[in-house]
Amino acid sequence: MRIQLLFILLVGLSVASCQQEPAVQTTPSGFEYMLHTDNGGEKPVAGDYVTFHAYMRNGDSIVYSSRDQPKPPFLQIPAEAPANRPPNPIEEVLQLMGDGDSATVLIALDTLPQKPKGFENTDVMYYDLVIAEIKSAQDYAAEQNAKMEEAQRKAEEMQKRLPEIEALVQSTLDGYKNGTLGDQLQETGSGLKYVIHEEGDGAQAAPGKMVGVHYYGALVENGQKFDDSFSRGRPLDLPLGQGRVIPGWEEGIALFKGGTKATLFIPAELGYGEAGSPPAIPSGAELMFYVELGEVQ
Repeated sequence: MRIQLLFILLVGLSVASCQQEPAVQTTPSGFEYMLHTDNGGEKPVAGDYVTFHAYMRNGDSIVYSSRDQPKPPFLQIPAEAPANRPPNPIEEVLQLMGDGDSATVLIALDTLPQKPKGFENTDVMYYDLVIAEIKSAQDYAAEQNAKMEEAQRKAEEMQKRLPEIEALVQSTLDGYKNGTLGDQLQETGSGLKYVIHEEGDGAQAAPGKMVGVHYYGALVENGQKFDDSFSRGRPLDLPLGQGRVIPGWEEGIALFKGGTKATLFIPAELGYGEAGSPPAIPSGAELMFYVELGEVQ
């Protein structure tokens, strides 16, 4: 869906440019921009929170897209720009747009201390904006409070489940050591072993996707816990395939769909190796992780 939306946006901008290039306008501070879509909606006022999608382009080549991120960026319209801060072209153009409007900001790269990565061979960055939502400060605060209350409720639920998780971890570890897991225990070519306790029906995890994972980690040798997310009440959110976690996690989580509950048995070479991770994880330790994969984005 994100790819389709991005394709539609870019095709729409391309078609519009072929039919009639929008006039280049300037903000109060002199920044150049082109307004592609004007729905005539109300513009944000001081204190409003503007959620938007952004695309940084070098010509027709997209260097960055906010749709690849778990959440779109947002910005609060200031009542007055601080005197010691230079004008912000994105902030100024957003104030000239309404809900659903789209525009392109033309950023002269010679105004920056150095050219960003991906723009070394050009003098202009095309910064496409599409406003997704405008909220008042009061509505935004109420929404954030509701989210905090929901997060706290979920955290308390996870903390209550910890004894249940610990019992499952011990039972699975006993079966692993005793060789009684049978066909439940599967193995990949790398030596990673895993047991699926409950198959999820969500999207398939894969490198490049954002995942949220609750986990309980223990040493295979003695069952000693070294870390868990359940006691903290919040999952670990990370993009797969970027080396943020040990190789056994990168490979193991990518095997599952959203909603899956499983246990990974990770050999040292796919974990922390001979170095270990003192003081909790000794040298050459085989690890086990009970994991619950949440939403895959």
